[in-house]
Amino acid sequence: MAENEEALTAGYPRIEKLVETEKFDEMNESFGKAYEELQKIAKSKSGLGKGKAAQKALKAYELTLDLFKELLKLKYQMLEAAEKEQEK
Repeated sequence: MAENEEALTAGYPRIEKLVETEKFDEMNESFGKAYEELQKIAKSKSGLGKGKAAQKALKAYELTLDLFKELLKLKYQMLEAAEKEQEK
């Protein structure tokens, strides 16, 4: 990525691109597979704290998905506000 393109982002170009394009298929597939594996580990309650670590990772995945939902919500609120401003 060019330096001037990086300067236009808040420092998270991949996340910004996901929110901008709304192409979440690859991420959803990856998250889905990992989430299933983590659920298996959490349920197995294997030793060395793996179950607890898996539970924490599951919570992190859930929070990440919530964050994307909020970012999309904000995106649409901003677009709506911009449209209203242009109508004036």
